[in-house]
Amino acid sequence: MNTFHIRKKNENIDRNLLNLIPNNFGDVMLLRETSTLLPNEFSGLERICLTANGNLQRILSSWFNKSVKVQIIKNDNVPIHHQKLPTNGNSILQKFDREVNLICENKIICNAVSEVLIYNKEIVDLVMNKGVGIGQLFRLPSFQLHLVGKNGSTWWREYTLKIVEVECKIKETFPNGMFENGWIEIKSTNCKNENDNFSNVQESNNDSKVWSID
Repeated sequence: MNTFHIRKKNENIDRNLLNLIPNNFGDVMLLRETSTLLPNEFSGLERICLTANGNLQRILSSWFNKSVKVQIIKNDNVPIHHQKLPTNGNSILQKFDREVNLICENKIICNAVSEVLIYNKEIVDLVMNKGVGIGQLFRLPSFQLHLVGKNGSTWWREYTLKIVEVECKIKETFPNGMFENGWIEIKSTNCKNENDNFSNVQESNNDSKVWSID
């Protein structure tokens, strides 16, 4: 038996497994100090949402003590021709443009616009032919916060989620005042009109402040 070849094979397997392990397996599992400093213009609860990694819906549901559901606005398969990103040089095999709202008590508490890029043909097959939802791919993703911003009506964040050979760029926008007592009980117009107003406010507001976190 050639022990060198066995050891070499096992080392390759170990390296492949390490590539699948995200870099944020949980703060309590890391032997290091954690520091995420954001501008004082944001409240404590806003800063918690700005740094949430895959658990925003649960955080908002806990705060309001009510159910929070996802409303899909669009989930479009975008034709591409093997584009390449300068960050990693890999060919983009599939792209999706997505937009969803988080709804609580018929009010939009978050609007999320995202671009999903897939570089692996097996993952493309799972999503396109095997019924695997895109959200199911991001169980323990790598998280990178890029920008946070605020104006007179909304506050937002831009960030990236990554797993091996899948990347998702996301912008989430929230209404100001949503953590004030009684805000969720205030009667709202229907979600369709509210979503239109949400988008118009973001585009027309000129008093925006933006901070780079990278």
